Amino acid sequence: MAGETAMELLFLDTFKHQSAELTNVDVVRFPYGVLITEVRVIPPGIKAHSNLPDSRAFGETAPHAFQLDLFFNNVSKPNAPVFDRLGSLEYDENKSIIFRPNGKVNTDGLVLRGWYTCLTLAVYGTADRPHSHELDSPPPPPPPPQQQQPGSKRIIKHEWDNEEQYNGSPPRPQPRGPRTPPGPPPPDDDDEEALPAPGPVKEEHTEQRCDYLEPVSPERVSLPAEETYSDAEQEEDEGPAGDEDDDDAPSVGSQGEEDDEEEEEADEMEDEDGEGDDGYEQISSDEEDLESGAFKLPAFDLDYTAEDLASLPTVQYDPYERELRPLQHFTPPHITRYEAELKRLKTVDIQDSTSPWAESASKLSELLEAWEEGQGAERGAGWITALEEIPALLVKGMSFMSIKDPDGQREKLKRLVEWSCEALSLDSALAQPIALNLRQLKAGCKLASALADCGAQPVQDLLEKGIVASLMGLLFAEHISSTLKLNVLRSLDSIISEPQGIETLLRDCHHDNEETSGYQRLLDLFLLDQTVRVATAGAAILQKGHFYEVLTDLQRTASVWAELHPAVGEVGEREGCESEREGGERDRKITEREGDERERETQEAERESPMDIDTLLESASLSEGDMERLQGLLEELLHLLETAPHCMVQPPGKAFPTSARITGPPERDDPYPTLYRYMHACHFLESLAVVLSYPATCAHIGVLQSVRELMCFLSQSQQGLLFLLSKHEPTNLLLRLLTPLTHLSPPSHLVPLTPLLEGEGEDAPTGGEGSMEDGFWVWLMQTLHALQGVAELNGAELEDGDNPDVLATLHGLYVISFSSTGRNAVTHAFSLGNNLSCLVNLLEFHAKEGQEEGKARKSVTYNYACMLILLVVQTSGDLRMMEHYTTPLLSICNADENNAKLQELSKWLEPLEKFNFDISGIPTLIDYIKQNLENLMTADGVGLVSSLRVLCHIACPPPTVPGQQKDLKWNQAIIALFSAEGMDTFIKVLQKLTSLLLLPWRLHGPMGPTAQRLMMLSVASCSLRLIRAMLTELLCGGTCEFRDVRVPSVCVTLHKILCSTPSTGRLDAEELRIQGDVTEILLTLTHAVSKQETGSEETVAGNSWSLMLKEVLNSILAAPENIYSSLSLLSELLPLPLPMQTTQALSVQDIGVAMNTRKLWSVHLHAQARVLQEVLRCACVSSCPPLLSMLRRVCVQLCDLAAPTATLVMRTLLEQLQEEMQQSPSCCQNSSDLSRHGLNKTSEGVLWYLAPTC
Repeated sequence: MAGETAMELLFLDTFKHQSAELTNVDVVRFPYGVLITEVRVIPPGIKAHSNLPDSRAFGETAPHAFQLDLFFNNVSKPNAPVFDRLGSLEYDENKSIIFRPNGKVNTDGLVLRGWYTCLTLAVYGTADRPHSHELDSPPPPPPPPQQQQPGSKRIIKHEWDNEEQYNGSPPRPQPRGPRTPPGPPPPDDDDEEALPAPGPVKEEHTEQRCDYLEPVSPERVSLPAEETYSDAEQEEDEGPAGDEDDDDAPSVGSQGEEDDEEEEEADEMEDEDGEGDDGYEQISSDEEDLESGAFKLPAFDLDYTAEDLASLPTVQYDPYERELRPLQHFTPPHITRYEAELKRLKTVDIQDSTSPWAESASKLSELLEAWEEGQGAERGAGWITALEEIPALLVKGMSFMSIKDPDGQREKLKRLVEWSCEALSLDSALAQPIALNLRQLKAGCKLASALADCGAQPVQDLLEKGIVASLMGLLFAEHISSTLKLNVLRSLDSIISEPQGIETLLRDCHHDNEETSGYQRLLDLFLLDQTVRVATAGAAILQKGHFYEVLTDLQRTASVWAELHPAVGEVGEREGCESEREGGERDRKITEREGDERERETQEAERESPMDIDTLLESASLSEGDMERLQGLLEELLHLLETAPHCMVQPPGKAFPTSARITGPPERDDPYPTLYRYMHACHFLESLAVVLSYPATCAHIGVLQSVRELMCFLSQSQQGLLFLLSKHEPTNLLLRLLTPLTHLSPPSHLVPLTPLLEGEGEDAPTGGEGSMEDGFWVWLMQTLHALQGVAELNGAELEDGDNPDVLATLHGLYVISFSSTGRNAVTHAFSLGNNLSCLVNLLEFHAKEGQEEGKARKSVTYNYACMLILLVVQTSGDLRMMEHYTTPLLSICNADENNAKLQELSKWLEPLEKFNFDISGIPTLIDYIKQNLENLMTADGVGLVSSLRVLCHIACPPPTVPGQQKDLKWNQAIIALFSAEGMDTFIKVLQKLTSLLLLPWRLHGPMGPTAQRLMMLSVASCSLRLIRAMLTELLCGGTCEFRDVRVPSVCVTLHKILCSTPSTGRLDAEELRIQGDVTEILLTLTHAVSKQETGSEETVAGNSWSLMLKEVLNSILAAPENIYSSLSLLSELLPLPLPMQTTQALSVQDIGVAMNTRKLWSVHLHAQARVLQEVLRCACVSSCPPLLSMLRRVCVQLCDLAAPTATLVMRTLLEQLQEEMQQSPSCCQNSSDLSRHGLNKTSEGVLWYLAPTC
């Protein structure tokens, strides 16, 4: 035995978790150093060890396949802040369950990470127990018994016996001495790295072991797992236990149990008495100690204190533990250009005379000094030329002067305001020659607009000079051209961009004879005959005024509600002051006692009274009308925000407003900074927090849904998220109020308003569609935290090595991505604007730093950046940012060929190399998809997903908004898709996807790991979106036909696999989106019905509508597995039963369209009458309750279409009932007759359900 060291079982236990939605992390801790040679994951039902009891012997690993990452504490690097990577095991219970490192690993702890719910793990190797004496020397005598305290002895148990201690993720104990406990494992995924052995270790040969689950050292598991016994019992039972072990298996060591016990006690004394000066445990690397095999790894108990647990780094991310902090390193969206320049000047040397700010200030001062003589100076062509040059210098020059010479800047500002008002004077302009008068008025308008961009003070000065009245006078003056009116309206639009400007326009009167505001006069102007461009420019100003009025109404509502119900603290303080004035100590005690009694009575009354919406409204002195008005204000705000880019911008000077365009200016004015300025001035978020602090408001589903949609709109843009971060205190309060309502069910009085889906009565769902179980508020919270992390990375300074602050931020972002909601939040934050540049800069900096010395591969910052960028590219459906970052990222990937994550990233970015993100690149992407179609859902085919996403960005138009000008570039992109055979390619992609997913779906197995599932959903969603866009463009006119039955066929199959039997019992957001896309594609085929082709039965049976219906109905009869999914799809396609639930009365035209649609459905169903009858006969004989419920729903929808369809359904079911009654005996005498008679009950039940409808 001395020549070869036997491999021992070092650890065996099962880790269990509630869900695999989060990445689970578990820790294995050894009392001494060990040499790990093999790690095994025990599949379910496989016996792990022959000598273990049945309750512990069998594996319980689930799911059947996942990736397990392993990290180890490198004892040769005691000061290392993180774990080293051991490797990864692609676990598959039928193929791969064993992991062997490249070399023997000397460690005292392992960290396991993976997407699993249950993990049974066995670790094999040899113990590397430290020794301070020679093996041949006699062991020291044990300590005398009288010196030991009663309870100081350890209970000797094996490491795997302590089930509760290691089930889950136990914390790591604090090591002795000043050593810092290692943090979470670094994201180093370089699997090919060879692990150096810490000392000379003899190579082991274990090829002779044929059965990989047989234990190597049976005496290591001689004690049952459930036994716990005292010290005395242990000493008495050690002998028989050792004999029993010798009988079961051959002995490995050469010493007995007594020697082992004495050696353990001796080592215990050495550990207690002989700690080293540095506090570290000494690791022995002598081969004689390793080869002796005379000892076994002792068991141990660990007691953790609160300080130990608090000092451990967090592995899971809890959004409730963090609050938003003030916005840093980002510019709030509501500040002006002038304020942004002031912020930039703080980082610039103002003494530098060559800076753009200094040059602009110098030129501006020269122009002002040249014409500073005052009112008596000549106002000719030179002065007008100076007015035309000043606006370009104003923002930079005035911001520079405000820092270097504030008094001088104030004087120059007053002079510019006077010049602007003088230039806008119509009398002064008429005194100019014909060639100069129009130039003077235009120059005055541009100067006023430039002054309005310099902040609130210049706007206030302009308003005091009566700038609004001057502009209104120009609009109403005679013989004013449309071009000049456009300049005047643009100047007025700049002035009202400040809150005091819009207040002056809405409230103040600007006419001497009439008490009318500027808003009313502007409205009167557009009731006159104006040109289209002038009317469009004026409508944008009126829309901004309307938006500001809605905000003020919301603020006023919040103020009234706050006055009706002051804060509890204010009431208590006021009552306390009154009690002190009224009497002494006895009166105060009596008052407090009465107050306690009243409070107790109130609490009892609240427990007895039902907390419905009416009770809450009554307790808050509110009415349903107040809630409806609040909901109306929020909905109007959302509508104005959505339509702002099309209805609140000034039209370009050389463009004519039309309903469609294909060319034009690429960029237009951005109205959102002005709107966010209004929201900031009107305390929008604060008002929202006040109204939502009422229980009645939080119980009103309509108000909550309006708030959710409004916040969802803000969260989709960088500006909206920055606005929320800039107001971090009210945003924190809103999230605190709304996050607990994520799983809110609607009140009882609103439940009947939600449509019943599958059941009625006691089995009906109580939540309906009103329940907010989508986790939006948690997602928003995590997105804001991720954006704060981006801001911290933008403000960090790049330096050699790993910056602790940068590492902490990167680790926080990485931990957020452990859940699906957090992963989407991190991806969304990095996909906006130029946020990804912070990660790309880190990657480039550390890649250049380690090119020569090879440090980049070992940098934790480098690995974190790699993993986060890969996460964004894998998850994000919007790859517009890759237009700027593809080239630098691919260059980094090519330079570091040893990094697995970067090589995987290069696969994702492969089709985007040297690619233009415009219509000209469509043929290139289509060809790439054709070439890589066979690699779909493999590691080599991930570039196909990127190609589909980019095609969606290029060819799929955004949802239309009222007032939006149609952009014909989307039509041009669809034409390019048809030219490149895009339709055929996308159909083949979906066919390939369904063929890969059909077998796992039939076996009720998972669709693969999370990454593979995300790729599958992305391929399906992008392909469906592209097909839908192409079909909509082709069939929207009603003049073309589309008779390719592959589209409805693959849509039905895809719906069956992804949307019929969700693994969690309900469809998630992506699956709901796919279901909606499938339904929309099939409904798009109903648009290709022309008036000429509905005259004969042959033409109706051959159009695309009938072909689609035939495919759906035939799929029901094709296989039993299709019945439920196809019936549910047919129910989604059919119109809802009458009466139609609408929030407002329908017009006569809308009623006519609805009735004609029902008649057309009836006509096309009548053409498929034979197939429909077979479907009803097939499904009505079932006794499955969910299937019967879905059949009833479809039958009700069919009968509600028209009389012929109702007759067809009733006749079919009656005939089926009659056939069953003829086949059944008149009376049932045995159980078989009763079961056969149950079929009659089924048809009778269906007819009974249909009776009220028909």
